Amino acid sequence: MGKITIKDVAAMAGVSVGTVSMTLNNSPKISEATKKNVMEIVEKLGYRRDPYARSFSLSSSRSIGFIAPGFVNPFFGEVAEALQATVEEKNNSLMFGISNDSAKQEAKLIDQFLDRGVDGLIIIPAEDVHPDLTQIKRLLSESFPMVFLTSYYKELPYHTVMADLASGSYELTRSFISAGLKNIIIITGSPDLIPFSERIYGFRRAFDEVGLPFDESRVIISDGMSYEGGYAAIDRIFDERKPDGILAINDMMAMGVIGRLKSKGIRIPEDVSVAGFDDISIASIQETPLTTVAQPIRPMCMAAVEKLFDMIAGKDVPAAVEKLPVRVQHRNSSRM
Repeated sequence: MGKITIKDVAAMAGVSVGTVSMTLNNSPKISEATKKNVMEIVEKLGYRRDPYARSFSLSSSRSIGFIAPGFVNPFFGEVAEALQATVEEKNNSLMFGISNDSAKQEAKLIDQFLDRGVDGLIIIPAEDVHPDLTQIKRLLSESFPMVFLTSYYKELPYHTVMADLASGSYELTRSFISAGLKNIIIITGSPDLIPFSERIYGFRRAFDEVGLPFDESRVIISDGMSYEGGYAAIDRIFDERKPDGILAINDMMAMGVIGRLKSKGIRIPEDVSVAGFDDISIASIQETPLTTVAQPIRPMCMAAVEKLFDMIAGKDVPAAVEKLPVRVQHRNSSRM
């Protein structure tokens, strides 16, 4: 037999991988009888965790697993930096994994983290329209310490800390309408995913409240949430639509929108106002500083860590989506 894994232990003990991991982490949610059974199998199989993990002393590993979609978008890098600082303030360490927006890859990373003995998981959900969430559902059903950060899966609104995306999109849209803009569009991803549906909801609400006509053609679906995606979206829509206001789903996409508009000789903001979302660190130092919605990165990370550590300690943490307030940051890319 090859290397014994946590899945082998779970199979022989007749329990789930999450139960094995919580047993080895001495979780108060696992009964003494189950712990005894699991530890006997551990010894019988000679299971040893990854060398990064601790020895089997039934005590906390003092490590947390963090899964992000990637770090091409600086927003996720800034989240990771704040999260690591918050975790280290509690004398714990943070292990990183990148899902590349694939739920399948996310599942593999969860297995790896469990095998390394993490005490809990913080996950930024993959932007996967049809994810297989079997593993996550099983872990949640067993109360394995797990918190979603910045978003959640549509069918799993459990233990989530995120920004109030709908409110941010609403406030941004209202500011465009107040500036006299009429032909406003939003460039977004699939409305089947929470990060995008929330923003679309806020966008539409702003029109409804002021009594302006709204039609679905104002919502432009793009495949790429990147600089290139924003750049390409202008080639696809601008000539036929002629918007005077463009809201992009994130700052990198907004920068791509501005780059392409300028290359076409269109003035920002005299001809078209543009705004992003996130307020990443480079948003304010662009040639045309970017109007955007600032997400409360540090407070989100602190709240997520507190929630997770309460779960690790065995406290009863009600399943809830906690939404933190955002702030619209007006800069030179939009009319006031």
